[in-house]
Amino acid sequence: MNFLLRSPILIALPLLAYLSSWYYNGQVIPLLVLSSAFLLLWVGAALWPRLGAGLPWPKGFVPLFMLVWFVWFWLTLFWSTEPYSSWFYFWTLGSLPLAFLGYACMLPTERERIMPWLWHGVLLLAWVLSFLALSQYFSAMDRGEAEFVLRVKGPLMDTNSFAAWMNLLYFPVLFRYFHRDGQRQGKGVDAYALFLLLTLLFLTFAFWATYSRGGALAWVFTMAIAMVALRKTPKYWPRMALVWGMVLASYALFGYLHHYDMIGHLAPGFIASQASTVSRGLMWIATWHIFLAHPYLGTGLGSYFLYYPAYRLPGELASAGTYAHNDYIEYLAEGGVINLGFLLAFAGALMYALYKLIFRAGRSLVITEARRYWAIGLVLGVFAITGHALGNFIFYNLPLSILGGLFLAMAWHLYGSGEETAPLLPRMGIIHASIPRLALVLVIAAVIWFLALDAAVYGLFSANGWLNTFLPNANTRAVFLMRAARFLEVARPLATQPWVYMGNAYQNLAVTDRAMPEAQKRVLLEAALQQYRQSLVGITRQAGVYNAIGNVYSQNAAILGLSPTQARDKALLAWRKGLAIEPESINLRSEIASNAFFARGDVQGGIAFLEAGLARPLFPEPRAVLEWVIARDQWQLAHDAPAAIHSLQASLKDQPDFAPALDLLRQIGHKARSTSDG
Repeated sequence: MNFLLRSPILIALPLLAYLSSWYYNGQVIPLLVLSSAFLLLWVGAALWPRLGAGLPWPKGFVPLFMLVWFVWFWLTLFWSTEPYSSWFYFWTLGSLPLAFLGYACMLPTERERIMPWLWHGVLLLAWVLSFLALSQYFSAMDRGEAEFVLRVKGPLMDTNSFAAWMNLLYFPVLFRYFHRDGQRQGKGVDAYALFLLLTLLFLTFAFWATYSRGGALAWVFTMAIAMVALRKTPKYWPRMALVWGMVLASYALFGYLHHYDMIGHLAPGFIASQASTVSRGLMWIATWHIFLAHPYLGTGLGSYFLYYPAYRLPGELASAGTYAHNDYIEYLAEGGVINLGFLLAFAGALMYALYKLIFRAGRSLVITEARRYWAIGLVLGVFAITGHALGNFIFYNLPLSILGGLFLAMAWHLYGSGEETAPLLPRMGIIHASIPRLALVLVIAAVIWFLALDAAVYGLFSANGWLNTFLPNANTRAVFLMRAARFLEVARPLATQPWVYMGNAYQNLAVTDRAMPEAQKRVLLEAALQQYRQSLVGITRQAGVYNAIGNVYSQNAAILGLSPTQARDKALLAWRKGLAIEPESINLRSEIASNAFFARGDVQGGIAFLEAGLARPLFPEPRAVLEWVIARDQWQLAHDAPAAIHSLQASLKDQPDFAPALDLLRQIGHKARSTSDG
């Protein structure tokens, strides 16, 4: 295909992949599908002429390392304990090496011509991000939002990750500005250099509006390297003074508006006493325990949030438990030592590239100064987020992974040798290019098909409010969803939601239709149990599914042909499995206490089991609910009103407005007065 026809495709696909990833945030699966599909199509378009030439491969460590890293991520899917969850994180984490490979697989002439277009596309989107951040900040000020939460996050759900994003963009722009303005002659104004300077200014504004201490530390350490790398540029000190003036002025501006003291908040005493930083240490200890329990190949990509509730330490209530806030230790827990080794090797490759670009230019590297400074800036941007990953989740953010891979690929193109191996396909006995091209098309089509099915699962069973517009009739909608679930069970068997949906549907039919013969009800309930168990194949750690299984047994013993004891034992087994996954579940703990203790006459044992739940790390409202359950059972089952009153009073000290506790306390007092009057 003529380059003029290919170039719009090769430029648009990576930019569309990057733009589609902005609002994914680990939740909106259709955006992950779009982004991954664009990346795959980009890789396919880049490989197409390569396959026609027999597939010559770029020489050097980095391209081979990225290929092996991507293959490793893929291999981990085969031993993941949570394969369906790992599938999505494979595309999130694997987008970094995949973005690199998409750029590296292009022909050298194509890379050279396309790079400026990609760079300027990213620059324009950086302005969009900056204005989005500033708009968020000043809109929050207009709403009177509390100062301590007035922190921008752009399209992400985390302010620290957005600060890392600004760092990733900041350093390439900084180096491009220094080199471009250094070429200016006389006192005239270079329009492009001025554009880069204004971009730096707005990126700086957006960065300080995040109030990210981890981002600030990453910026300071990376800036120290940048100052060394830029020391020989023309008029170094005036430009560096200008940049630092912008930084300090924007820091002072947002410090005044936000009333924060970044330096004070980085003091060891403050860090050691603040919940958000203390909780990180507790999370890392819990993550280390997850690794010790799965030391070889880990639990599987993206499984951390499924394991963390069982390992959460009592003092850690500041996080949602979604990520470990340290990519290195999370890589260790999810993929073992090998997975961590890849991330450390990636960081090491960045440091080695910086060493060569800064100190060995002209010796081991023979490139122009323009290309060298551009490459240093790109590598430093990726280096900044790699360091920030020590204290936050960075590579688990899809746009950061995509842009990091793209920037590193551009840097590698700038400083790499450009040499290639002899064609690989003829060595493997493949002479006709049509065979590998057909295989490439089939693989990409198959992967996009499965990704599209995942988008359908999300749109139909996780966020299906849009269906109300197209199918306003509830019965019609239910029939449609049942048919869709049946199709997806066959087409995408690892997806959990269709199985759960059908399990719930079968259970509801058996329970609500009183005229249905018991034989048919038994068939439906057994089918519901089978559906629930099948949903555990893709994601094994689902406390809610175990709760549903336990409820089926406990509520339908006679229909299932079980004795009360058999049904209770089966229900208890399911509930205990669910509680092991989610130890803070009040509902599961209450069901176990009722059926394993109270039903057998062991009231004190049941209360002790409930009280043991208070030792778990519980958020305020669940803790108040559990304390209310304990007080209710102390009063109604143990007939110990003083103990119940003591439990309620202790609960109300922490939650003085908790209505159920207040109502129960009034009931106990009213009962006591009635008894004394009688």
